[in-house]
Amino acid sequence: MRKAGIHARLLVAGFFLICAATFSLDYMAVQITRQFMDKRFKDRITFLAKYLAMNSEVGVLIGDKAGLRILALNLLGEEDVARVTVINEDGKILVEQSRPVSGKQFSVETPVVFKKNINENLLFRSRQTLFGEQKTTGMEYIGKVRIHYTTYGIDQLMVEITRQFFIVSGVLVVLAAIIFFFISRSIVKEVTWLAETAARVGQGAKDLRAPVGNLPETRNLAVAFNRMLDSLEKSRKDYERVNQALLKQSALAERGKFSLMVAHEVKNPLSIIKGSFQMLKKDFSLPHDNLMIQYIDDEVERLNRLIEDFLLFARPCEPMLRQVDLNLMMKDIVARFEVQLISSPVEIKSCIKDEPWYSMADMDLLIRGVSNIVKNACEANQRGGVVGVHVVCDADQWAVEICDQGDGVESENLERIFDPFFTTRASGTGLGLAFARQVIGDHAGTIGVKNAKEGGAVFTITLPRMEENEAVKV
Repeated sequence: MRKAGIHARLLVAGFFLICAATFSLDYMAVQITRQFMDKRFKDRITFLAKYLAMNSEVGVLIGDKAGLRILALNLLGEEDVARVTVINEDGKILVEQSRPVSGKQFSVETPVVFKKNINENLLFRSRQTLFGEQKTTGMEYIGKVRIHYTTYGIDQLMVEITRQFFIVSGVLVVLAAIIFFFISRSIVKEVTWLAETAARVGQGAKDLRAPVGNLPETRNLAVAFNRMLDSLEKSRKDYERVNQALLKQSALAERGKFSLMVAHEVKNPLSIIKGSFQMLKKDFSLPHDNLMIQYIDDEVERLNRLIEDFLLFARPCEPMLRQVDLNLMMKDIVARFEVQLISSPVEIKSCIKDEPWYSMADMDLLIRGVSNIVKNACEANQRGGVVGVHVVCDADQWAVEICDQGDGVESENLERIFDPFFTTRASGTGLGLAFARQVIGDHAGTIGVKNAKEGGAVFTITLPRMEENEAVKV
């Protein structure tokens, strides 16, 4: 059997509480009203009895039955009075008048007394008080009046009042239940949203977020829930990124082991081939301008350079840190490329400060790594153009931007361009940029690439200042 939800439970509990409170108040109101009306009604009948007793004094004293009958008939004209009886001091009924009424009857009696005149000296009574002697008037009992009355009228009135009370209470209960229904639904609706969001997120909707409600409590709950989802999403992405990096690193490690083994196996035969070919050229006096001989020399040299680059990348050495002027180092790199590009349509323009900027670094590794970036920029300008080298430095950081005027980097290749063996050129090895990133990373720096708006690619290298550690200035 399905258990009732929070909305149904709130409705049932609220309905019973409202009913209990409303009808309890009704019952108390009816009882208070009944007591008040009974008291006022009884006081009224008592007043009528006293009034009749006072007016009947002379009639009882002289036995005037006709006068007493008129008084009794007048009193019977009052609603709820059923019988009026006047009795003398001997217990004899002087007058008794009645009329038929409904309901249970009650009675009230009041004595009829005769007040003696104060001038009758014999009737004076005196008593001694703190203020002197006081005289009082005597009173003589001469009979009594008895009034029988019914509460039928007041009972009917109370029935009507009770009915009206319960009708109004029922209407109030219905209205309160309707209002409570909408209030509870607005509360439960926001909780239901959170539950539905949690269920959908559990089914895979990772980008879904809970709507922020109007109530402070549910709003805080939704904000906390969304923060938790954001934190989980960030943790998931971090985990995926780390997992991908580990998988990639594992694949590269396996590939590197295999490639390193192949490189060792190829390097020795290649050295034999190179040495043997040099001996053949010498023994047979082969001309150096022979096109086929040049092809063989170039390809052997290219293979040898590829193997050396790979071995250097696959077995990186620990940087030998010493204090280096990075601005001077960058000027030296630019000068070397300017010499190489004398007959090339490519031009290098640099902006490097003359002030030295020292940091702990392995100058040989940095020259090779940064030179790979500059070389890549020169090769990107196949149709000629300018390679820009711009150095910016402050007290804690040194940065260089190397930009070209080539075709830029495809957007899908921006994240892969530094991967080992990734290249878009047929003659490239895919190790130059990977080696540069490795060297920059060993120096606690960063390297990135983006496409310039006017065309071409912009490589940015950033290195932090490292403190001197038993090094010699270069």
